[in-house]
Amino acid sequence: MNQPNEFPISELGIIGCGGAGFPTHVKLAARGLDYLIVNGAECEPLLHKDKELLEHLTDQFFAGLRCAIEVTQAKIGFIAVKEKYPALLKHLEKAIADRSSAEVMGERFGNPRLQLLPLGDFYPAGDEYELVYEASKRLMPHGGIPLNVGCVVVNVETILLLGGGKPMTSKFLTITGKVPHPLTVEVPIGIAVREAMALTGIRDLTGLTVIDGGPMMGKIITDIDAEVVKKTCGGLIALPNEHPLIVKMTRPNEGNRRVARSACDQCTDCTELCPRFLLGYPIKPHKAMRAAQFAPFNDQNYSVESVFCCECGLCSLFACPEDLPPREMAVMAKKYHLGRGVKLTDWKNAPTIHPMRSARRVSIDRLLKKIGLLDYDRKAPLTNIEIRFEKVKLPLKMHIGAPSIPIVKAGDRVQVGQKIGEIPEKKLGAALHASISGRVAEVSGDAITIVRE
Repeated sequence: MNQPNEFPISELGIIGCGGAGFPTHVKLAARGLDYLIVNGAECEPLLHKDKELLEHLTDQFFAGLRCAIEVTQAKIGFIAVKEKYPALLKHLEKAIADRSSAEVMGERFGNPRLQLLPLGDFYPAGDEYELVYEASKRLMPHGGIPLNVGCVVVNVETILLLGGGKPMTSKFLTITGKVPHPLTVEVPIGIAVREAMALTGIRDLTGLTVIDGGPMMGKIITDIDAEVVKKTCGGLIALPNEHPLIVKMTRPNEGNRRVARSACDQCTDCTELCPRFLLGYPIKPHKAMRAAQFAPFNDQNYSVESVFCCECGLCSLFACPEDLPPREMAVMAKKYHLGRGVKLTDWKNAPTIHPMRSARRVSIDRLLKKIGLLDYDRKAPLTNIEIRFEKVKLPLKMHIGAPSIPIVKAGDRVQVGQKIGEIPEKKLGAALHASISGRVAEVSGDAITIVRE
């Protein structure tokens, strides 16, 4: 294994594996942080990837964590894990103790510099705003980021990749749902989603819809034959087409608006249980519902606070007693107001924690019951599967920022780990590397396709 501090992180193509895909070399460019927080909360139901990585690839994880802490010069590193996993917490406590000596991890790495942060089993425990507050008791300013309060948040798999010291060519993900054998597995980036699903033993996806990500914030895969596994994919969940969650996720915007107008009883439960509202931010989903019923979205008296919506889905999938879509209405309003130039920084009052925040948290068990996923809440163990994938299609943009610039052409032979796309000069972006060895079959405007020879 390469020593993490001997390589330029920007050359590895590592991005945030928790969802947004922010380039890691830029995030870790901050210096003198108070807190580096590793997000192992994995708050989305049914997903197990981060927990499995912490348990089975512990050495590589801590090598990456040492790199991140030393690079950022963070005073304290937190590993955030749910307290419902006592065996994992005990395992990590021992790992920290074993690595606390100067001989093993460096003089500044040992306790109390590195600490576990046990979290309750609520949704969304892994939200960046929630994690920053739980670790530091600091609230980010309106429109701010963790750096504004001396913090940086990094995903478990991102840290693991740093510890590997190699370019990002593969992805760990949990594959679950209505499949014979749920599992967590490492696959090359760019393989077809259909190929990934087949690793669970399922061959025919007729009658099933696949979600890319978790059930709360994931996206429906509309063309299963065209979609590939990207760097940001943390899970694939197959559910029957008629499952209520799939019906809601596939309802078009106009259908959501008709439903929103039809039966809202103005109870405001969507706002009272909103995690961002409880943290003190001015988001009020019930006002977006009112705007959908009685006023256009451009009525600033009703919907402008929707720009603070984090799209967690708790209002639509749990809070609303009428099964209406407050999130979808808030997202529509959010897009409208951001498009006309409204900024989160327009609000000047500092956020203040709601006194009922702890009492209104929603447990994962209650959430699973409400969204009808209890039958699919199964273990998905980390599994080593030796399969030679014959083709990958690597999108040039799997991250926040500008697309990678191809540096290969059709017909070139490449080796796994070879750089095939570079960061545009003076722009935010991420390098791209071949995930299998073979021949470049096509370089298009949005992807590079490689076939094995």
